[in-house]
Amino acid sequence: MNPSEPLTGGNSNQVFKQGQTVLRQTGAWSPFVHALLRHLTAHGFTESPVLLEATPTHERLTFIEGEVGNDPLKLYMQTDGVVIEAAQLLRRFHDLTANFVIPPDAQFMLPAQSPHEVICHNDFAPYNLVFQGEHIVGMIDFDAAAPGSRLWDIAYAVYRFAPLVTDAHCLAMGWPQIPNRQARLNLFCDAYGLENRAPLIETVTQRIEALVKYMRDTTSNLDHIPIYLADLDYIRATFLSQS
Repeated sequence: MNPSEPLTGGNSNQVFKQGQTVLRQTGAWSPFVHALLRHLTAHGFTESPVLLEATPTHERLTFIEGEVGNDPLKLYMQTDGVVIEAAQLLRRFHDLTANFVIPPDAQFMLPAQSPHEVICHNDFAPYNLVFQGEHIVGMIDFDAAAPGSRLWDIAYAVYRFAPLVTDAHCLAMGWPQIPNRQARLNLFCDAYGLENRAPLIETVTQRIEALVKYMRDTTSNLDHIPIYLADLDYIRATFLSQS
């Protein structure tokens, strides 16, 4: 087994492309993720990788051809059309996982949230989506998936897609000019079909706080924490102060 091409991304795991497959390290959470991927494949969800094989240390998945939405985002990745596609994809994923039976011995990378309505991807963002022909064709990196509420997953998604970040963070993400965040937030919620939006912004702040706590607890990506804290201040001042 000779990994030929290292891939960027993932939750600090080594990831390699071999032909049309991806070889990744596994963790304690992987058996749960494997059961989830099998469930998605069995129910016709073609946007997720197909699990080909798993060992105690590695997993092999199908490779989804295309461009990943890493920063700086390409202009087409910033369009309203992509916001709509992303929201509709997340809705289909949630609907398919609402009745997913969690294995009794399941472990999760991130804590399960209450209420358990669906399986949350927990990292649904452009950098975990694959694009072809300027459209979303794939959803990757399910390591952080865990039970939770629709709102918990939507909160992180709108944080990334509106995006609910400072102007400086927007520019670092590749935006040539600052977008209308509220309009894009509304567009995502409309496309998803989210009816009760009253708790959304507060949930966004809780989700970012949980991410910062995870980074501190695991001493991972500590250099990113000031960016998240600045975004939190921005969200509270701009959106929560309106309520």
